Amino acid sequence: MLRFILKRIAILPLLLLGIVTIAFVISRLLPANPIASLVGERNLNNPEIVAAAKARWGLDQDIFTQYLNYLGHLLQGDLGTSFSTKSSVTSDLLSRLPATLELTIVALLIGALGGIALGVISASRKDRFADHLSRFFSLLGSSLPVFWTGLVFLFVFYAQLGVLPGPGRLSARIEPPANVTGFYTVDSLLAGNIPLFLDAVSHLILPAFILGWGLVGTISRLVRASMLDEMHADYVRTVRAKGLSDGFVMRHHVLRNSLTPVVTIVGFAFGALLTGAVLVEQIFSWNGIGSYAVGATRTLDYPAINGVTLVGGAIFLLASLATDIVYAVVDPRVRLA
Repeated sequence: MLRFILKRIAILPLLLLGIVTIAFVISRLLPANPIASLVGERNLNNPEIVAAAKARWGLDQDIFTQYLNYLGHLLQGDLGTSFSTKSSVTSDLLSRLPATLELTIVALLIGALGGIALGVISASRKDRFADHLSRFFSLLGSSLPVFWTGLVFLFVFYAQLGVLPGPGRLSARIEPPANVTGFYTVDSLLAGNIPLFLDAVSHLILPAFILGWGLVGTISRLVRASMLDEMHADYVRTVRAKGLSDGFVMRHHVLRNSLTPVVTIVGFAFGALLTGAVLVEQIFSWNGIGSYAVGATRTLDYPAINGVTLVGGAIFLLASLATDIVYAVVDPRVRLA
């Protein structure tokens, strides 16, 4: 196990270098000009202002020199300065990453727990009404586009029914808690402010559900198929022959062995949810790295684009490593090479 972890950690820098290189090259190949966002449309015809802006941001150099300069700063822990915010990309990401992580973690919990619950219901009531209903709900979540469901749910539950709050992480005129972790739910609990905690949780419900609904469908179908296979295994017939109840057999034998493949799905789903949060953050005005990435793309903010790509890639690779480790712990039959 230790040897496997060390090998995976050793290749992480190479993988991140590949991610950064691809992002760097693709962003430079886009048919757009970042100078427009730097100097403004009115000054585009002024060659002196354009030349000064290019020199200020290093855009007057060839792409290979820019790449080497970027790598040199990156090795020093400097992600550059954003063209749009004029502040460090590192500070921008650190201020926005907790919002995205909070949303993604809650969506992952909703997707995993909801998917497991629906999978168990479907498997234990195969071909009954509950099975058909849960499978329809799962299929719906996997099929509908996030941007459509987000807008529809926001219109129904906020605009029409008023049972859930609207966009944003907190209600209007409510000050956020003191920044400790960046997670409003955690920081409000640390401050002992229960009303603020409840307000933060209420704002999480809709975006987290929309983001995690697709994962519910994936996990529920996987759990259902795995449980149906396990229910016909020889060891299940043996424990039932010993007189154990169906409920005990389902909980302690069938379900436990069926959850092993779910570990892999959940691990990779974290990275997928992280990237899928871009649309949800736009719809619900969630001030995370997703909305930051969209703004950087619109203005062709090279440092911000590369920074978001690097952070997203690092999180995905770490989630993949953690998944492999947990899978090996859960299933002793797995041998990591």
